[in-house]
Amino acid sequence: MTGVGASAPRGLTALCGQTHLCLLWMPGDITRQWMQVQINLARHDDLEPWLGLADEVVPLFGPMPDFNSVLIRKIAQQQAYCARTDDGNGGFVGGVMIGGGGSAYAIRWLAVHSSFQRLGVGKSLVNAAIANIPAEASIHVDTFVTGSPGAGAARGLYESCGFLPHGIWAEGKVVRQRYLRLP
Repeated sequence: MTGVGASAPRGLTALCGQTHLCLLWMPGDITRQWMQVQINLARHDDLEPWLGLADEVVPLFGPMPDFNSVLIRKIAQQQAYCARTDDGNGGFVGGVMIGGGGSAYAIRWLAVHSSFQRLGVGKSLVNAAIANIPAEASIHVDTFVTGSPGAGAARGLYESCGFLPHGIWAEGKVVRQRYLRLP
């Protein structure tokens, strides 16, 4: 394991590079099928699909200045993970970036393609991020405040991964809910 400090990770070897099964089901559809999702470290050839996903979420996330350069840096630091489906061509469906060091880390960015939301892909990505952070470190994530589009789904996801609400902060027009996961 590289790029995350000297402490033992929480179990990335059991998550990254392995296949996760997510239930593929659309409301109103009586058929259900399992979809395989592979979580791996992001590569530089993931830039194009990742930037496409970033464009998709701008209406929800707001402007993301310098996203391209941040993504390139996180890939080089091995702090960016991708979710791909088993659709035959390695279809990119989501990504997560982490940051921090020592005893304090953060999930900096998480998004899943709209066609693959609420299928377990986001949870698989969050769990891969958690697994790559030293066990004795706290992890925070800043996300949408109650009443904002996406807030309910974000709250459910992060709380299901062991995060608890930890206050609201504002900077200019940006207001975010912080969630914290203690070691």
